[in-house]
Amino acid sequence: MTGPRKYWAGRAWIGTVLLALPLILFVCVGVLAPVLAPADPTANDLGAGLLPPSSQHPLGTDQLGRDQLSRILYGARISLTVTAAVLAVALLLGTVIGTTAGYLGGRVDRAVSRVIDVVVSLPGMLVTLAVIGVRGPGVENLILALSLWSWAPYARIARARVADLRKSPHLDALRLLGAGRLRILGRHLLPPALAPCLVYASTDVGTIVLGVATLSFLGLGIAPPHAEWGQMLVEGRAFMESAWWLAYPPGIAITAVVFAGNLLGERLAAGEERPSVLRLVRPTRTGSAWPTRRKAEPSDGSRVTEPTPLSGPQATTGRSEDAPVLQVRDLTVSYPQDGERRRVVAGMSYEVRRGEVLALVGETGSGKTTAALAPFGLLDPYAVVTGSAVLGSRAGTREMVGLTPAERRSINGSTVGVVFQDSGAVLNPLRTIGAHVDEAVRNAGRGGRRSVTRSATEELLRLAGLPDPATVAREFPHQLSGGMRQRAQLAMALACEPELLIADEPTSALDVTVQAQLLDLLARLREELSMSMVVVSHDLGVVTRLADRVAVVYAGRIVETGPLAAVLNEPDHPYTQGLLDAVPRPGTAPGTRFRTMPGQGGSGPDDTAGCGFASRCSLATAACADGAPPLETLAGTFAHRSACLRHPSVTEVATVKGDSSC
Repeated sequence: MTGPRKYWAGRAWIGTVLLALPLILFVCVGVLAPVLAPADPTANDLGAGLLPPSSQHPLGTDQLGRDQLSRILYGARISLTVTAAVLAVALLLGTVIGTTAGYLGGRVDRAVSRVIDVVVSLPGMLVTLAVIGVRGPGVENLILALSLWSWAPYARIARARVADLRKSPHLDALRLLGAGRLRILGRHLLPPALAPCLVYASTDVGTIVLGVATLSFLGLGIAPPHAEWGQMLVEGRAFMESAWWLAYPPGIAITAVVFAGNLLGERLAAGEERPSVLRLVRPTRTGSAWPTRRKAEPSDGSRVTEPTPLSGPQATTGRSEDAPVLQVRDLTVSYPQDGERRRVVAGMSYEVRRGEVLALVGETGSGKTTAALAPFGLLDPYAVVTGSAVLGSRAGTREMVGLTPAERRSINGSTVGVVFQDSGAVLNPLRTIGAHVDEAVRNAGRGGRRSVTRSATEELLRLAGLPDPATVAREFPHQLSGGMRQRAQLAMALACEPELLIADEPTSALDVTVQAQLLDLLARLREELSMSMVVVSHDLGVVTRLADRVAVVYAGRIVETGPLAAVLNEPDHPYTQGLLDAVPRPGTAPGTRFRTMPGQGGSGPDDTAGCGFASRCSLATAACADGAPPLETLAGTFAHRSACLRHPSVTEVATVKGDSSC
């Protein structure tokens, strides 16, 4: 932080401290009351009753001869201790309940929300009087009564904060790394939920102090002879004209604390000070630094193999080295809409072999990201996923569709890594880059003492192409550029030595230089770590630099797939040709207009009974509206397939030639 920023940050801190000064002062004098008080606050001296302020008694004495200054100091001790206890109970209880309800959602969230609404709608003092009326006065009952109506606002604030974070890519990344619910709640949701609750707590200080004083004034709070500001007001009420020093000092003390709390809360709510969040890092197990797998040759994208038969959702212990890392068959994803379910992906099938890069290409909204993330449970909770997605790993194969969250947590964090499109949403702004990668290392079972974990973290950051990993590990996400945040995401994904990496628009919103660097890095990691990839992109420039095979997605279906060279050099489907025509080419004459496809992109496979692209296709015929064309192998090829009715398939050509062996 330099010059002007440091200057204004310093002024903000000074202003905040000045606003909180009365509150800080009374806290200090309350703690030091036994040392600062000139006399025993409960000692009676009837011969010295109602003495005015003097050098011996700076604030005079009351009707029983007790020193008023000593009672004010001890009153701060008692009033603020009760306030702190109520705040601690209400803040902890409300934040935990609100965070849990916001994260779990569904019936739990709705039930907790109704309870919060009921508690907030009740008059707080009425609830307090009812509790004390049943249980009787006393310090413990006073804390209980005030806590019963103070927790609800904290729960509402925490629930609203967590509900916004529940669907964030940050939590998706944590779930894929294998983090459990308690870890997510404790480390990643409670801190951001606690920040606005602390702001509200600063304003609640004055409310609780006033509530304690009011109850004591009514004879239901702190009982005599203990010194408490509200009780002192009661005792001084009868001497307002003859002994003003009995009522004014405790009244001024209450007013100062209430105003200080309210002003401090407004200052914090305005964002001039961000609450810091402290966390403890607990080592889990010893381990070594980042190990790399031996280099392996990528698979040949032109080779065609038959799909591996599936035997069911149970895991198997053995696997073939030639088996796909991911084999998806008839994947369908639907969401509720207008009382029915509409599909966004329909019957999609694809597979990724070891060392291979598959690119899912298409316009925004085509369903490519949904098709890539659906097998791993990273979609909205309302999504219904059917079909089959078999994940092959070093430990065996496992059917991913239909797994419970607990079963999926046993797989996540060990085989698959994900790089999401929006790195700013994935990374927690309250935690450093090193803390993010540290957690990924520990979830992968490679953690140990903090120094060992941090050593592995720095090695991962170096592997991801970040210069000076030690410095980057200490920085927060907002201090890094977009490209550096994407590399930090990549370091997190590499912590579990993934056999499969899902990259969702990895170069989106990056300038061309950073895009090229990131693509080169992915290609190098693919070669060095023998890692398969599924790259989701709308940019065919990304595809040409990285992919072995391409699957073109339109309106929730694959319309063309095959080796990279075949799809780019000899595109068959009109949609693929349209995507290629829209790519700028070097050497094009200035002023040349690029070809664009007419109409709007298809929003889903349920929008039409036939070919989804028919309404935008210049080659469409009446047959295109009868049904969705199947994905068939093109004549004269082995791996190039297209879903278009304007060409004969391999089978049809073989039948014409009388060759039944094709």
